[in-house]
Amino acid sequence: MSTYRVVPAGSVFDRFAKHIFILPGLGVLVALVIYPTYYLIRLALSNFDLTFMTKPVFIGLGNFIQILSDTYFWGALGNTLVMASIAVALEFVFGLGMALLLNEDLRGGRIIKSLLIVPMMIPPVVVGLNFKLIFDQFGPLNDLLQRLGVSCVDWLGNPLMAKVSVILADVWQWSSFMFIIFLAGLQAIPQYLYDSAKVDGASGWRTFRFITWPMLVPSATVALTFRVMDALKIFDVVYMVTSGGPSFSTEVLSLYIYRTGFRFGTLGYASAVAVIMLILLTAIIEVIIKETRLGKRLEWE
Repeated sequence: MSTYRVVPAGSVFDRFAKHIFILPGLGVLVALVIYPTYYLIRLALSNFDLTFMTKPVFIGLGNFIQILSDTYFWGALGNTLVMASIAVALEFVFGLGMALLLNEDLRGGRIIKSLLIVPMMIPPVVVGLNFKLIFDQFGPLNDLLQRLGVSCVDWLGNPLMAKVSVILADVWQWSSFMFIIFLAGLQAIPQYLYDSAKVDGASGWRTFRFITWPMLVPSATVALTFRVMDALKIFDVVYMVTSGGPSFSTEVLSLYIYRTGFRFGTLGYASAVAVIMLILLTAIIEVIIKETRLGKRLEWE
């Protein structure tokens, strides 16, 4: 017969058990998050040029001061904010609209839901390459326009249309992510709330405003948080569709960091841009989490 030894309460194991069990997770956190962030900040405060294979030399805030007068950085920052804002806004609207539509019992609804998930399962590099071929001057989109009697559009050679091309590629791929989050939120809303609203004679708009949207605020927060983080870090689609052109009109921060650090070798300067990007991401996500509480206040208006 096997015997079990009872560890008395208040023993050394009992006091340190919780610390022992969090050590593996803490080790992963330090290795994958804390140390890389520390090293990034250390490089951002140094002059580290890969071209001359020199060791990092501490220069304090020199890289950050240089960034203030860097027109290419400000251009990349502006492109990132504009394209990310438009793309996420469109994805939010399309995702919410599709979720509201397919939350009803429609014929073939399951098949449609499955098909809508497909775009987000495709690697962004593949999406970017496909859209580059679609928007090519001799691609299928211009061929379709010609058949309809419309002149060809220089999608990838015109600065404005190049931005539109990248935004459309991103919207096509990630609207399904918004759709999944919103659909899950809609299906978690209790049916009795809608039944009560129907008994009270509430219109469809008032039902959405006072029941559906306030209940969707947590889902909206999650969807916006993840998509804004992803959109501000966009790299694959931009690199494949336009490579930042024409004339840097679609150059985004992540692509600028890549060029500065690994094409030109100024890794210290690229790290400083990455630190600014990290601070920007943190600030924007904080604003989103606070501002999405607005939906809860609509209940009382």
